[in-house]
Amino acid sequence: MKKNTKQVVIFAFLANLSIAIAKFTVSLATHSSALFSEAIHSLADTGNQILLLIGIKRSSKREDYEHPFGYEKEQYFWSFLVAVLLFFLGGLYSLYEGINKLNHPHIIENPWIGIGVLLFALLAEGGSFLKAKHEIDKTRGEKPIIEYFKDCFNAELLVVFFEDSAAIIGILIAIGSTLLYIFTKNILFDSLGSILIGMLLIAVSIGLGGKMKSLIIGKSAPPEMIDFILKTINSTEGIIKTNNLKTMILGKDLILAAADIVFRKDMDVDEIDDKIKEIERKIKEKYPQIKTIYIEPKEE
Repeated sequence: MKKNTKQVVIFAFLANLSIAIAKFTVSLATHSSALFSEAIHSLADTGNQILLLIGIKRSSKREDYEHPFGYEKEQYFWSFLVAVLLFFLGGLYSLYEGINKLNHPHIIENPWIGIGVLLFALLAEGGSFLKAKHEIDKTRGEKPIIEYFKDCFNAELLVVFFEDSAAIIGILIAIGSTLLYIFTKNILFDSLGSILIGMLLIAVSIGLGGKMKSLIIGKSAPPEMIDFILKTINSTEGIIKTNNLKTMILGKDLILAAADIVFRKDMDVDEIDDKIKEIERKIKEKYPQIKTIYIEPKEE
């Protein structure tokens, strides 16, 4: 999964880099505010992939004395930087560009060239989007897409998917505003396109930032994992009940689970130890990412 995720990020990086170069070149030639905002958008997306690749590299470091659970949460830190810095700052700059164009209007030159570049960008972003969606579909199964994103803890896939979704919407906004300018010769539509793209980027920043924050501070495992853990423990012979089950996502391939379990009073230490090993084996067989399980025997 980690290798496939990295391929998705690299593919998105190459796509966004080529799109950013094309958009900047044509935006300077046409003086289109919406197209320039889209160029900023693609440049931010390219920077996003660089930060995501840094996160993938650093999160693969082995655990050490200072970080006994490893470095997998680094992916959430770098993804949080993507959301807060690049998306938010890119959104603010697009808003500034659109408002500035309202105060200092100038015509768009050769707007049809801009439309051509945006159509090329739409195809490239669509390819990146489909690659990310393919990876998501392999893991979400029958789960509805909204529910999947609520419970998903693969930061790189989340960022690339929402980034590509925002890029496609942004391109459609830029195409629409440019076409309205072509047919009306009203520069207001070009400025409005830039402002809408800025608002889109800020909205994505807020949404992704909130998701990454919850993962950084310690989000619990998805409900289906918690239900399986409880069913596995409570269906094991010799167990009376489970108290205080806690889980925490430490990375897309690492989840921590801990629980206090009340065993029958007639069970000896060896029997309890065997039951704990049985529970751990069943849980890890179903969910290999639950690598660390702490079970504390308690008296009723």
